[in-house]
Amino acid sequence: MTTPRNLRHVAAAALFLTVLAAPAAFSAVPANAPASHLLLRPVDIIEPPLPVEDFPKQVKEACEIWKELTWPQSSRPTDYPVADTRLVIRGSNVYRNRSGDLPLEGRYREYDVNPRTPGERRDAERVVRDQETYTVWYTGDHYDNFQEISSGCE
Repeated sequence: MTTPRNLRHVAAAALFLTVLAAPAAFSAVPANAPASHLLLRPVDIIEPPLPVEDFPKQVKEACEIWKELTWPQSSRPTDYPVADTRLVIRGSNVYRNRSGDLPLEGRYREYDVNPRTPGERRDAERVVRDQETYTVWYTGDHYDNFQEISSGCE
């Protein structure tokens, strides 16, 4: 006879097995791929890299704003005025890449894509720039997925 207590044990065991199998089941990398392949292409990277013109128009506009501001670097998130507007755009602080989605050797800074009025809440769109290689990545979902801007916002 199945009791509620037994059902809890069965459910816990099923959850445990699902968690163990999940990385293999949901990975975009084949199970027999060499270990080096796993380091080169994280699941959260959208391929292929695209020129900035192929991204939503606000990405190109953000690139232009940040280039005009000479890609500032700050120890904490900072609001910068957007020229000829009453808007601000936040960024320049270190992005630590804790998820390891971007190349591990990078030194990254994060920058908002969309300007906002002072005090308004930020949205999820960011560009992340490697300070040394000038490689730029776009994320429209607050770091869940990244896609490289092949032109590096240039």
